[in-house]
Amino acid sequence: MTPEFLVQLSASAITIAGTYYYGNKSKLGPVLGLAAQVPWWIIMVEGNLWGLLPVNGMMVVLHARNLWKWNKETHG
Repeated sequence: MTPEFLVQLSASAITIAGTYYYGNKSKLGPVLGLAAQVPWWIIMVEGNLWGLLPVNGMMVVLHARNLWKWNKETHG
């Protein structure tokens, strides 16, 4: 397996797991969502896929917002 394939596989696996946990209304969803952005950013930069910059940037913002919002709701 090439390093590129492993990065792509990790992006897929972490994104799928994060989506699963979002569906369970678990805070692990946004945590995994944030973690998944690392391989997605690597794919974007290494592949020179700059058209993904808006979605990658917004996903970081949205996952961070969701994590902040859910923490606020559970901790008052």
